[in-house]
Amino acid sequence: MYSHPSARASAAYRQVDLNSQVMSASPHQLIGLLFTELRTCLLVAKDAIERKDVTAKVRFISKAARLLDEGLISGLDMQAGGALAENLHKLYSYCLVRLTQANAQNDATAIDEVLNALQPVMDGWSEIGNQVHT
Repeated sequence: MYSHPSARASAAYRQVDLNSQVMSASPHQLIGLLFTELRTCLLVAKDAIERKDVTAKVRFISKAARLLDEGLISGLDMQAGGALAENLHKLYSYCLVRLTQANAQNDATAIDEVLNALQPVMDGWSEIGNQVHT
C-alpha cells in the first residue's frame, strides 16, 4: 500500500517520540503509556467496526489484546500484589475475552464495555501519577 512520503515521515517521527518516552519513563509512566495506547487502540477498533473496516478492526483489537496480555497482565506481581493483583488479573482477563468476542462478532458494544471496565483503573492510575508529581 502506498503512503505519501510526508505520512511516512510523520509516522517515523511519532515512533521516535514514543521510543523516547518509553526509554525515559519511570515504571509508573510505562503503565500510563500502556493505558494510553490501549485506549487509543480500543477507540480505533470501535470506529473500524462501525466503518466495517475488517483489516483495521483486527489489527487494533489484536494490538489491544497484546497490550493487555503482554503488558498489563504480565506486569502484575501476583505474590506481592495480593488481592489487588488478583482482581486486576481477573479484570484484564475478562477484557481479553470480550475483545475476542468483539472481534469475532463485530461488536462495538463489547469494546465500549471494555473501555468502561478499564476506565476506573486508568483514572486511578493517572491520579496516582498526579499525586506523585505534586
